[in-house]
This record gives sequence, C-alpha cells and structure tokens, in this order.
Amino acid sequence: MRTNGENSDILVLKMGGKVEKIATVTPKVVHLMGAPDDTIQAIVSIIPAEKYDFSIMDKPLEPGKNIDVELKQTKGKKHSWELVVTNLRKVVGRYYEVVTLKTDSVYQPEIKIRVFGNVAAKGTLKSTTP
Repeated sequence: MRTNGENSDILVLKMGGKVEKIATVTPKVVHLMGAPDDTIQAIVSIIPAEKYDFSIMDKPLEPGKNIDVELKQTKGKKHSWELVVTNLRKVVGRYYEVVTLKTDSVYQPEIKIRVFGNVAAKGTLKSTTP
C-alpha cells in the first residue's frame, strides 16, 4: 500500500480472517496410473458445505483429450456428487488435465479438479501409495 505521507511512502498492511470451506472435494487431485490396456479410473466425491449449498451443472465445461468424465448424483443425497474420471489414453506417456465443473454458487462458480495421468508398459509402474 502506498501513501503520500511525509514520513513514509510505503505502509505495511496486514489482514487476517477465517477461510471457510465451500465444499469437500476428495481427492483434491486425481492420479491415474496403469498400462495402456488397463481400465484406469478414479472417483471424486464432491459435497457442498451446508452453509454454502449449491448445485453442479450436468456436464464439465470442456471434455478432456486423455480422459472421460461422468458426473453422478450420489444416491439418497440431494446435493452430493461423484465424478468418475476414466483414462482414455492408449499410448505410453504422461499427461495433465483439468476438469472444470460449473456450479450455481455465487461464492465458487467453478470447481477445478486436476488430473495427472501416467500410462506405462505393464510392470514398469511403481505405486506411490502405501
């Protein structure tokens, strides 16, 4: 912040506050790993916070080049969704994509989910999860 004061032309301004979660997205980042002939999928759970209830539009804004996505409303829950992310890539290599879901929330009009893919020959991938 700048000022035209005589003693200093720079003023340090500190701000603080509580950040509230609009929704719980689990996992926050999708990792798809496997061989070209494997079925590689992940499911992302999206649950709005009660205080900031919202709906998700039917389709992602842009389909991926290496992935397919399907949005399903969770059975028995009015505002809860599962996003099924499926690898489409059939050649060895890595990729990165972002799935963008449009919401009717004024606080968070879009939800972005990052997807990392690693398609490798059978037997060459090592799991990074315990």
